[in-house]
Amino acid sequence: MHNVEKDFNRIIIESLGKDGKSISALTKDLESRGIKQHRLIVTGYLRALTDMNVLKEREVPPSKIYQPFKPLPDSIYESVGRACRKVDPDADELILYTLSRLFKRPVFDTELKLAGVNRPIGNPASDTESKECKRIMARAGNVLTGGSLVHPTRDFSDRIIEVLTEMVIDIKDCRHAVMETRQTKLNFD
Repeated sequence: MHNVEKDFNRIIIESLGKDGKSISALTKDLESRGIKQHRLIVTGYLRALTDMNVLKEREVPPSKIYQPFKPLPDSIYESVGRACRKVDPDADELILYTLSRLFKRPVFDTELKLAGVNRPIGNPASDTESKECKRIMARAGNVLTGGSLVHPTRDFSDRIIEVLTEMVIDIKDCRHAVMETRQTKLNFD
């Protein structure tokens, strides 16, 4: 299942790759993924992304090739996984806890895999909770509703601020503004 409003932009940019594609090549690629859009709609979408400086357009007669200006930003799962591993090298439980707190629900094992967790962790959610969560997520068009749902087994409320801080610093690329050393004594001069 695919929700056009939520991930069409990501699908387009992934499909274009770093070298870019023509409109006809992109339309064929989208069709192979099960997304059937008229060529004029794809053209309009690409032009809008070009106007927003997300894509660049170059002439290769008789076609135009569209390329992303920069790579896609990380998904929320990649951002959480990277930030948690900076805070704690053995971060699988911290990743589960962070995702659970961000989404205010149990976490799918498929989501954990996207964040870099490749082993089973957490406590399984109840059948009732799983059915309700899957129903709500599927209605919202979420494509990650397969697999089991788990709750964190440990509380990391003392570390969550560190994780969120790391995520913001990475997303906004502002590590240069962070003071890395800590003052060990107070100066009263």
